[in-house]
Amino acid sequence: MAAPLKYGLLGWPVKHSVSPQMHGAGFRALGLDATYELVPIEPENFDLRIPQLVTEGFRGWNITIPHKGAMFAHLDQVDPVARQAESVNTVCNRDGRLHGYSTDGYGLERALSEAFGIDIAGGTFIFWGTGGATRATATHFVHHGAARLVLVNRTVEKAVTLAGALREFAPKCEVSTYAPTDGLLPDAVAEAPTIIQATSVGMDGETLAIPTGFLTPGRNVMDMIYRKTPLLQAAEAAGCRVADGRAMLLYQGVKSFEIWTDQAAPVEVMRQALEEALQPR
Repeated sequence: MAAPLKYGLLGWPVKHSVSPQMHGAGFRALGLDATYELVPIEPENFDLRIPQLVTEGFRGWNITIPHKGAMFAHLDQVDPVARQAESVNTVCNRDGRLHGYSTDGYGLERALSEAFGIDIAGGTFIFWGTGGATRATATHFVHHGAARLVLVNRTVEKAVTLAGALREFAPKCEVSTYAPTDGLLPDAVAEAPTIIQATSVGMDGETLAIPTGFLTPGRNVMDMIYRKTPLLQAAEAAGCRVADGRAMLLYQGVKSFEIWTDQAAPVEVMRQALEEALQPR
């Protein structure tokens, strides 16, 4: 009898993840004999552990912090957008050859479409924070026809560096950079209907990630954090349309699932499992 197909999540730490519940539900719904487990790997052991996963029969895995960059050295093939984003969050083991992808941008794209009915192509988007999540998703956006991106970061030099890379990938996309205190930022925000909050600010349940002056009625506000943060509460009270990061988590997982299985993911089954796993205990 064949052993179950093995998948997992690599990170340090990973115990907080709800991906096993989401992917496990997907496997069961399609009748696949497959498991998804958490694989905590200390950074100093990462290079030794990857060949072991192949030997142990893992058919693929997701990668979270702090390993998204370190994975590149072990890949035989990398999707061009993932290479440009300098971020891999999905690996597929095909006959011993490791193929790397980034599904974060796809996840954000689908989440924005579902929540607000908007498309990337021709759109203008504000990314508040320019860390790894923004680099991965903004790279996807410029490759899929975004007209303009506004990058806001406390350390504006980081935003400028990312903007330069994005312009290199997609010269037709207008990319501008601001510090949160820049006097010109309000005018730039006024021209953009959608703000994407991509920092960890607000995870404490108290801090407001974006000043309320930018939360004008009718604006779309998405927070990548998986629950209704103080930002989303304030935005909703101000008349904005709001969404948290759960749909982004769902759809990046959906894309990973489809890369591994070559089958259409059971999205609603995976969504229900994700919602149940995220319920406060």
